[in-house]
Order: sequence, then structure tokens, then C-alpha cells
Amino acid sequence: MRAPRAFFFAIAFVSVLSSSVLSSSLGCSGPAPAADPAPVCLDAGVDLSCTPAFEPTYDALYANTFQKSCAASGVSCHASTGKQGGVDLGDPESGYTTLASKLRAGEPECSVLVHRVLATSGKIRMPPGRSLSDGENCAIIRWIADGARR
Repeated sequence: MRAPRAFFFAIAFVSVLSSSVLSSSLGCSGPAPAADPAPVCLDAGVDLSCTPAFEPTYDALYANTFQKSCAASGVSCHASTGKQGGVDLGDPESGYTTLASKLRAGEPECSVLVHRVLATSGKIRMPPGRSLSDGENCAIIRWIADGARR
């Protein structure tokens, strides 16, 4: 006996809904567009006189912030299994490659990554649910200002 067509639509709806609920419970947003629009530079710029929480290098950022806050325990928004917004921070190499598309080396005030970590709106700010410390934000800004080298 064949199941009614409505049954298959219900199953598809529940599958989409449960995926959405799981993403929401993790603080992840739904699928993002393939590419962020070119950022508008922040009029006020960024404070380069800040004090970074650690050395502003990619390796230090990955170990102290990106891996812990964005790709922790393999189920976070930007882990290899999540890749929200096309960002995969599951390992340092893929992390650097995908982050490079979200910034302008030497111009932190024009970088999507900086816009996201400094945003005050919970719908835009990364990571969702909490802000990074001022020192972590500073390390990101200074790394990008210094050329965002690997």
C-alpha cells in the first residue's frame, strides 16, 4: 500500500524543522548566502591602540578563539560538520582559507570578520549568544591590520 502524498510532505517538513531547531539551539543561524556582500567600511574605523589578549597571529587566534568559540567539539556552527556561512574552522588550514574570504588584509575596518565580531545586533554578531572579549576582538583587528598572514 502506498503512503499518501501528504505523509511525505509531513516527513520533509519535520526534517527541515528539526534541522532548524538543532541549529537554533546551537546558536547557529540558517544557511547563509554563498558570499557576503562587499563590506562597507566602518566610518569610525577600528581602535588599533587596543591591547590584544594574546599575540595577534593566525595560529594564536585559531588556538585561543576560533577553535574554542566557533568550532568547539565538532558540532559548532563553523566546525567541519557545520560550515555555516561557508566558514570551516575544523582545522587551521581550512579555517585560514575560508576566513581569508571574509577579510581585507590591512583593512580591518572593511573586513566582514571584524564587522561580525564587533556587531551589537545578536542577529549579526559572531559568535551568537555572547561577544568575544575586547582582547580577542583586538587580536583579530591587529592580525588583519598587520596583513592577516598565515
